Amino acid sequence: MRPRDEVREAGMIGGSSGPRGALSTALYLRDPYTQEHGGRVELLCVALARCCGTDEAEIGTLRAAARLHDIGKIGIPDHVLLKPGRLDASELEIMRRHAGAGARICEQLDRADAAMLARLVRHHHEWFDGSGYPDGLGGEDIPLGARIIGVVDSYDAMTSQRPYQPRRTHAEAMEIMHGERGIKSDPSVFDRFARMMEAQGPRDHSG
Repeated sequence: MRPRDEVREAGMIGGSSGPRGALSTALYLRDPYTQEHGGRVELLCVALARCCGTDEAEIGTLRAAARLHDIGKIGIPDHVLLKPGRLDASELEIMRRHAGAGARICEQLDRADAAMLARLVRHHHEWFDGSGYPDGLGGEDIPLGARIIGVVDSYDAMTSQRPYQPRRTHAEAMEIMHGERGIKSDPSVFDRFARMMEAQGPRDHSG
């Protein structure tokens, strides 16, 4: 594929124009898996947010945050981001910087909701029991949009094929996530996600 075609394909996958589309395209060219993962997370997050009764204006912010939740990985060194195996403790610490880096990137977007968008990106790896990162928030101190992204992000990561991890089935992923309910995930958000997925059926993808 020629470079221009790669950019065109990336833009089509990004599904948006302007700064968000440009960032999405940049991430695609840096690491296609991470960008494609963001697209899948965006679609499921919007559906889950509606199940949670989220207002449509807030869904617009959530949509952008879900698409860009891993944008901070642009700044992660290749030996960590593209490692074909599990990360060791020091590499994991480097990888965890992506949440804060992504928030700093999103704060610079020229949009009225940039601060909230950045907040959702920053906190999508917080755990409901307070043991997540980067700030150790817990419970409802974690923004609802970040709790929604966290649930969907976990599901898509487990059901995607990665060099260091075989793709889990929908049933396997849901069993693991049920065990994390109230620890990693907001029980109410997870329960709505489980009902939504049961109603529409699991999504299969080659990841």
